[in-house]
Amino acid sequence: MIYEQTDKYILRAKTGWALSAKDQVGWFVGYVEKEDNVYFFALNIQTIKPEDKFVSRKEITFNILKELGVL
Repeated sequence: MIYEQTDKYILRAKTGWALSAKDQVGWFVGYVEKEDNVYFFALNIQTIKPEDKFVSRKEITFNILKELGVL
């Protein structure tokens, strides 16, 4: 599924959250199509404190992809 599209790239991704685990786990996985390249990514977050679940998986991933020059 297309999560975000610009004139420079297409980002396809899916988020998820496991509620049944003792320490809840969230993820953001997908790939970026840019020019003739494909960049795969997977971010996994395990929360211990309840307020940790509000950490933005998308924001963390986008920051990393920008730092790497993918976005």
